[in-house]
Amino acid sequence: MESQGSSLADISDAIRRFYHLAPEKIELSPATVKGLRVSLLRRFLTDDLDFIQIAKDYVKLTDFHKLIDKMIFMPGSHGKLGGKSAGVFLAHNILNSSVSNAELPFEVKVPKTWYLTSDCIMQFIQYNNLEEVYEHKYRDIEEIRLEYPQVLQLFKDSQFPPDIHKGLSVALDDFGDRPIIVRSSSLLEDQVGSAFSGKYKSLFLANQGSKPERLSALMDAIAEVYASTFGPDPIEYRTERGLIDFHEEMGIMIMEVVGTRVGDYFFPSFAGVAFSNNEFRWSPRINREDGLVRIVPGLGTRAVDRVSDDYPVLIAPGQPNLRVNVTYEESLRYSPKKIDLINLKTNQFQTIEIDHLIKEVGFDYPQINNIVSVVSTGMLRPPNPLQVDYQEDEFVVTFNGLLSKTQFIQKMHSILQILEAKFGVPVDVEFASDGKDFYLLQCRPQSYSGENTADVIPKNVPAESILFSAAKHISNGKVSPVRFVVYVDPEGYDNLKTKEEMLEVATIVGKLNKMLPKKKFILMGPGRWGSRGDIKLGVSITYSQINNTAMLIEIAKQKGNYKPDLSFGTHFFQDLVEASIRYLPLFIDGGNSFLNEIIIKDSNNLLIDMLPEYSHLKDVVYILDIENEFDGGTLKVLMSAEEEIALALIMPEGYKESEIVEDNSSPTFKSLGENIKFNRIAKFMERLSVKIDKEKYKIESIFFLPPVHAMEADQMRSILLIKTDATDEVLNNLSAYLNVWNDCLHTLEYRNDEHEEEKAFDYILSDDIEGYLREYIEAGSYMINQLYPLKSDFLD
Repeated sequence: MESQGSSLADISDAIRRFYHLAPEKIELSPATVKGLRVSLLRRFLTDDLDFIQIAKDYVKLTDFHKLIDKMIFMPGSHGKLGGKSAGVFLAHNILNSSVSNAELPFEVKVPKTWYLTSDCIMQFIQYNNLEEVYEHKYRDIEEIRLEYPQVLQLFKDSQFPPDIHKGLSVALDDFGDRPIIVRSSSLLEDQVGSAFSGKYKSLFLANQGSKPERLSALMDAIAEVYASTFGPDPIEYRTERGLIDFHEEMGIMIMEVVGTRVGDYFFPSFAGVAFSNNEFRWSPRINREDGLVRIVPGLGTRAVDRVSDDYPVLIAPGQPNLRVNVTYEESLRYSPKKIDLINLKTNQFQTIEIDHLIKEVGFDYPQINNIVSVVSTGMLRPPNPLQVDYQEDEFVVTFNGLLSKTQFIQKMHSILQILEAKFGVPVDVEFASDGKDFYLLQCRPQSYSGENTADVIPKNVPAESILFSAAKHISNGKVSPVRFVVYVDPEGYDNLKTKEEMLEVATIVGKLNKMLPKKKFILMGPGRWGSRGDIKLGVSITYSQINNTAMLIEIAKQKGNYKPDLSFGTHFFQDLVEASIRYLPLFIDGGNSFLNEIIIKDSNNLLIDMLPEYSHLKDVVYILDIENEFDGGTLKVLMSAEEEIALALIMPEGYKESEIVEDNSSPTFKSLGENIKFNRIAKFMERLSVKIDKEKYKIESIFFLPPVHAMEADQMRSILLIKTDATDEVLNNLSAYLNVWNDCLHTLEYRNDEHEEEKAFDYILSDDIEGYLREYIEAGSYMINQLYPLKSDFLD
């Protein structure tokens, strides 16, 4: 396995030969077993040292023997299974270990899964002479957006190599006629700071009909996932994180859909997504470690996607009694009304009204009495199995029975806590239940934001200085002063007559996203930005059309039913969190919120000057330049979750504050590209910042400054900048402590290099580091990464 020339076929044959000798009970030393585990993890899953460090203690050699029989690869393949596959594999093994150790008193299952290795996409591209698509990622993003439909069709019209075709046929025989889902599992996916949430396609297949029909549908779906690698959103996402030059490969997971056949339909009892850290808390009594669950009936797509016309149920596992919707009216209005499922008769993924499904299948719906409540004389009551009438009664999805009569939420909280403890970072999992068993579908590091402290909210602010105020569902989050406001008028948007005009608004937003200075503007608009479905209820933008904004504000007005969905936990929300884009719902009809539209509408609308071709939409899209309208002023948004207040204040000329120093992807991974050694140095520094005794050495803050370009790492040593007011004696001890870490890192990273340097990094100890920070920021040769204090709890 240590031979780089060994292919996956060679390794798989060696594993089979080893197990053929199992009856002889070969005894291997613990060191040999661990070495084999590490080698197999590296060859099948990832080179990431942090992952291997954790996984080597939880995987068994038998796990790989089971794995190879579900893998499809070409002769000579050196591919891997990808990030999503690796995350599920490790999480399942951790949970199995927890069951064995009595930490977890129940079993967590994973659906039957087959895998295409990551290099199959290269064979597919080469087999169809599509190599020119590799240069696609270096084109202008708008050009990529325009050409992507052609790329998609080109992939779908292509053929698969015979070896892959044969492997897929065997996989289908194993699945039978059970519905399946084709999921992406790229090498970059589900990593810290680059989750790629929702960037690549996942496609459900009913898997009905003749074998040739089912095989054709499967290959068509895989081709579509392959094509999504070259779509505008993932390319924009990679560019932002300095990963565009990384040679991306796309693995594929073909996973059996969790669920039960009920009539003509196939669906799980419930599904959703859960987070060990709650990044958006609707009650001051909810702590970050209480977590968050987004749960829906049926397939989990409506929990992770931004749907425009429905709502999930939100639960904090650590505080399950603190619900978002408290009143009877709120429970009715903001409960899930629709369900995603697979129609086995039409062979299609389908969305239908939950009321319609209940009337059609009634008691046959697994766990139905734990999912719904009965509406009765102005109140909600649990269904009585002996009295309920599925044809006549009115139902609302509350999951009250699941929370009060089962151990589901306690189990979910245990799972999240165990995985976070073992992974060493907050986690994000997808799950489903067929009404009997609990299934894990995905596990990855949770997206986080590096600046979540509360602002100080001033009192007695003059009304003319307030652009807007909000008083519901406020999160903490620092926002640097901005100059521009892009405002989509809810009434103007609602009055648009055609879908084409609404799509023009999205186009305008995308163009302004490129034209306005990054992080110097905010977006305000009706309903749900980035919604999937009825674009009447929100501007239909994608991530790459808003990624440069500092803040996204969703305006709720009674007219037009513009009620923002609490999008916390969706793929869309995770994009905002990762990019440090602050999110705020503005409930204008709530009484305690306010929007000063006069300031916006009475000011000069820059749309006419910046995009004259869209001047016919000047009463819908407004661009406000705060600096020009208010004599050099700026707009400052202050947010405090503790006080449940957000204020947008127009600050006078001369107002200055320190720029928020933060990395938009991960504290130490921005722009590092595929320089694996440099990434390891960054992670090493993160560990150092956790281990160092801040109290002993009087440390106030720690900054890690790597060179802007990873390729310069050998010419420019990274710098550790530590603010401390310790005495000389303590500083000498701190220097000695850091020198030990320096020697350790130098030995690890440079032992095989002809490296004349005696240390791996420089460090500066001072009680006045602001001058150093300004100097390095102005020089532009180093990235500024604050490792302590890190408010996201990423390293806790």
